[in-house]
Parts: sequence; structure tokens; C-alpha cells
Amino acid sequence: MKKTFLKLIYAAGAVLVVSTMQSCNTEKLTDLNRNPDAIEYVIPEYSFTAAVLGSVPGENYRALGQGLQYFSSYKEVPATGDKFYNFNGTAGNFNIYRGVGPTNNSVNNTIPVSWNRLLQLTKEIPGAENVNKRAAVEILRILAFHQQTDLMGDMPYSEAMKGLDNLKPKYDTQKSIYTAMLTELETALTSMDASKPNVFGNADPYFKGDVAKWKKFGYTLMARLGMRMSDIEPATAKLWVEKAVAGGMMTAFADIAYIKYANVTGQMNPRVNTYIVGDFTSPGGDNVEGSKWSGKFIDHLKNTSDPRLPVISVVWVPSGGSYTPNNTPATQRGMVNGSINTRPTDFDTYSEPSLLYIDRGSPIITMGPAEAYLIIAEAAARGWSVGSTAQAAYNNAVRAAMAQWALWPTVAPHSGVITTAQVDAYLAANPYPAAGTLAQQIEAISTQKWVSLLGNDYEVYSNWRRTKYPVFNYANWTVGGNKVPYPGNVTAGKMWRRFSLPLEERNVNPDNYFEAIKRQNFSEEQIDLLQGRMWWDVGPATGQSN
Repeated sequence: MKKTFLKLIYAAGAVLVVSTMQSCNTEKLTDLNRNPDAIEYVIPEYSFTAAVLGSVPGENYRALGQGLQYFSSYKEVPATGDKFYNFNGTAGNFNIYRGVGPTNNSVNNTIPVSWNRLLQLTKEIPGAENVNKRAAVEILRILAFHQQTDLMGDMPYSEAMKGLDNLKPKYDTQKSIYTAMLTELETALTSMDASKPNVFGNADPYFKGDVAKWKKFGYTLMARLGMRMSDIEPATAKLWVEKAVAGGMMTAFADIAYIKYANVTGQMNPRVNTYIVGDFTSPGGDNVEGSKWSGKFIDHLKNTSDPRLPVISVVWVPSGGSYTPNNTPATQRGMVNGSINTRPTDFDTYSEPSLLYIDRGSPIITMGPAEAYLIIAEAAARGWSVGSTAQAAYNNAVRAAMAQWALWPTVAPHSGVITTAQVDAYLAANPYPAAGTLAQQIEAISTQKWVSLLGNDYEVYSNWRRTKYPVFNYANWTVGGNKVPYPGNVTAGKMWRRFSLPLEERNVNPDNYFEAIKRQNFSEEQIDLLQGRMWWDVGPATGQSN
């Protein structure tokens, strides 16, 4: 190609245009539309960090937080899990297929990259000893997919993420997805080798590349998946949980997989931002959506003298035109779900999350020894071979759950440090029901999981559907002296048992979409829209008192 230069010659009232040609570098012209500040290739370390940041437990503060009776609201429209006024907040999404990264908030500053591509990148890294990196990516992928199938049931898995090769993938059954995930997880874990390069080093926010900790993380995930099948396929559940325990699960404080945040722009806890923007923008007085801690939750903590209560809860007391915090246990008071729809005159007397709990620099825990020990406790209660009694594992779980609050920054008058003496007193006052029935033991374990996994709404939601504990009461509206579900609710006064599949699937993959919802007894047209159960959600108990 040649550059053209125009020479203008003025003569006799006319303009003559004469061109001359000069050679140029054609390759440089292609650079004109490139952003010099953009990275046009994928850096595996950056993508892995993004995958870890995106692996923090999904949460739906309003819908699940109220449905699991952590929170209550006096307002009607936002009370999707308090009064079940509408289905807002119960729609699933397929963002998992579009790329990895911090999808829990609206900002993704990394180049989106598919799970398949990230796995391929670990294979392309120079050298032949990247088994640990590939295994860690697999663990994260399985963590992400299990959270999604536990929300929506059947979904594309075996034919997913094939690009143009398959634009309309079939929906695999949840059973087949679980079978594949556990098999793939075992393969990844057995491939890990401490003598080989670590897991991305400092690009690994969880464990700084520590292979041993990644194996504990993976085996704890295996136990979680295995226990999910406890009622539908108990023999298979036993097999996988025992295998996970033998492989080595999380048992120490240092094993906790969590993301550190800071109260600095760009580094803030995204979940806490949701809490603050959604409700708790200022201490005391009314708030955006009229929310407080629920009566069910606060009453449980008070009745058990739980030392976590003054850590996470506060009543803002009016004082000379402002508010002062009171975190004494006796003062804490939760608001009953589905019982009011106008601002109560005593709204100020109800408990809210403490400034420690909603500090923007607080961590998010993905998985840790508290959950691991509670799984082991249930396995032992069922008579499975896990090398521990149910009571010993339960006590270890409580100690681990209490200890993890030290990860939170102290915000007066709250401190996350819970002493050994406080834990001992709690266990003495609330002993594990070792002599009780299996149902009583599972209720104790599941209730402890409800408290100990506070914030990990998706996992608590799945565990509640599986075990049906704790038992929630959604009929608190008073009519003629009787307690009934909130009038006009869309769920017949019950907690939904699934999230809906993305509606856009009707347009892009209709045949597989409609086949999947029909197979799961799930209808878009019926009032029981979200009452269809997961494959593993069986059993006669309802997990709700009405």
C-alpha cells in the first residue's frame, strides 16, 4: 500500500490536484484500532484469581435471607421471602456458561474466559507439570456448577460450553450431573502432587498455592456433594463421604477458604455492599426496605445463650437526636416474619446486623472446618465410618464456627473474638443429643449449620431442603385471632424449593428447556411454580410448620 500526498496548484482560477505516492508499512495500519491499554490475551494467573473471586458463595439477601428466616421486613413488595408477595428474586441465571470471574457483583474487571478455556490454558503453560493447577481449576468449576444445579435442577452439563459446535445443548438430569461432578472431582484430587509446582502461587487468594490445602478443600466439597444424596441414594452418599474423610477434609483454622476484602474503593465486600445499599445505610431509624433480623433467628440465639449474638447483632437506641449501639444479648429482639406490613411504632427496638457484620472490609467464607465437621457429625450419626463420634465432630464444628469470627474486623462495641470459656459454656448448656433419635441429631446438626454458615445462603438453603431442618413457620399473619400465611402470597404460604430456569432459554433452546421442566414436575403456568423438588430433595417432612 502507498500513502497519497495531495499537492494543490492554483492556476487561472482552477485548482489542480496532483498526487504523489510514497511507500508505507501496511502492518502498522492494523494497530490503529487497537487499545494500547488493553490486554488482548489471557493470562492464566489473572483468570484463576478471577475464578476464585467468583467462587464465593452465591447469595440472594432479600429472597433467601428472608425465606431462611434470617431477616424480616415490614414492607410488602420487597418481602419476597418474608410474605412471599411475589416471585422477584427467585429466577436463576446461566452466567456460569459465559465465563469465570466475580459474577456476584456487577463489576468484572478481568477478561471473561470459559471454564473449558481456562482448563486448556493450564495445559498450554510451558512445562509438563501443571497437574495441580488443572486440578484446582476443576475444583472451582465443580463448586460453581454444583451451586447452580442445586438451585435449578436439570441443566446443560455434558454438552455445555461447546460454542458453535452445539448451540442447543441438552439438559442433563441432576443425578447424572452429580455423578459426573463427583467422578471428575475424584480424578482431579488424585492427580494432585505436592512434588509438582503449586497452584498459581500468589495468584491464589485462598491458599497461596498450597497443594495440601487445595486437596482438603476438594475433599470437603466431595463430602458436601456426597451428603446431598443421603436420602435419595444413601449407599452412594456413604461411599463418597467416607472417601472424602479418608482423603482428608478441612480440620484446622488455617484450612478456611475465604476471600479478604478491605474498606477501600474497588476492594469492598460485595455482599456487604448489597446489605448496606439495600437496607442498612445508616444506623437507627427507618431503613430502605424495612428489614431487621428475624424473630426466629434472634430467639434461637438468645434461647441458647449463643456468644455469637453480641458479635452480629445490635439494637440502635435513640439518644439525643442520634443513635447509640446496644449489643447486650438481653436487649436483642427479632421481628417476626410475615406478621406486619406497616412500620411498627417499636421499629427501633428490633435488632439489626452489627457494624462488624456489615463492615465493607469483612471476609466471605467459601468453605471451612465448621462445615466439614458438621458433615462428619451427620455421617457418624448415620453410622458411617468417619473416624469420629457424632458428638466429637459436632463439638469441633462449634469451636471452629465460633473461632472464624476472629477474621472479622473489630467494630466497637463488637468483637469477633469468642473465648474458649464462652464456647465451653455454650456446649455445656446446649449439649449434642447423642442419645436422641437420628432425626433429633440431624435437627441439631442442621440448626447449627443454619447458624454457623450464616451468609452462605445457597448452601444453607440446600441443606434445609435436604434435611427439612430447622423447621420454619411462615404462617404469622393474624386473622380473627388465628395465624395464617400472609394474604395474597404467591406460594400458598410455603418456601419455594427451587429457582426457575432462565426464561430466555425458551427462545434459544426451547425443546430442551420445556423437556427439562416437564421432567422435573415444574410448570411455568401453575401456582406451584417453584415447588418442584430437586432430585435429592425427598422425604415426608416439609421443613415448615404450615
